[in-house]
Amino acid sequence: MHAGFRAQQAGMADLVARWRGGAMATRTLHGALIPALQQFLQRLDTQHRIESGHYFPAMQHIEPRIGAGVALLDRDHDDIHAHIEALIGTGRGFHQAVTAGAIDADDRLRRLAETLDLARPDLARHLDDEEDIVIPLIALHGDPLADSIQAEH
Repeated sequence: MHAGFRAQQAGMADLVARWRGGAMATRTLHGALIPALQQFLQRLDTQHRIESGHYFPAMQHIEPRIGAGVALLDRDHDDIHAHIEALIGTGRGFHQAVTAGAIDADDRLRRLAETLDLARPDLARHLDDEEDIVIPLIALHGDPLADSIQAEH
C-alpha cells in the first residue's frame, strides 16, 4: 500500500514538473492530474480510516507499549487530513477553472502544485513512521486486524 502511495505521489510530481518545464499544456495536465489526485486522495482517506478505526486500536491492545507510537501516527493522520482538505480545495478550484475556460486556470494549477509540494514530505515521514512502528509489530504478532476479526467471529 505504501509503495503505491509513494508511486502515486511521484507520478503526480512528475506531471507537475513536466508542466512547470513547459512540456505539458495546462489542459493536458488537467486530464491526467485530476483523476490521479482523486484516486490518491480516496485511497489515502480510506487507508487512514481503516488504520485509525481498526488497526491502531488492535495494535495497542496486542502491544500496549506502542501507545506513544500509535498516538504519533494518529496525530500524523490529523496533519495529513489537513493536507487532504487543502488538496481537495485546490484540486476542485483547478478543475473548475479548466472546465469553465477561466483565465486563472494556470494560477489555480500553481496553487494545486504548491499544495502537492507541501503535502509530500509530511506523507513521506508518516509512511516511514508507520513502517518503523507497524512492520515490526506485524512481524512479531501477525496481522492484528485479521486476528481481531477472526476473534469476533
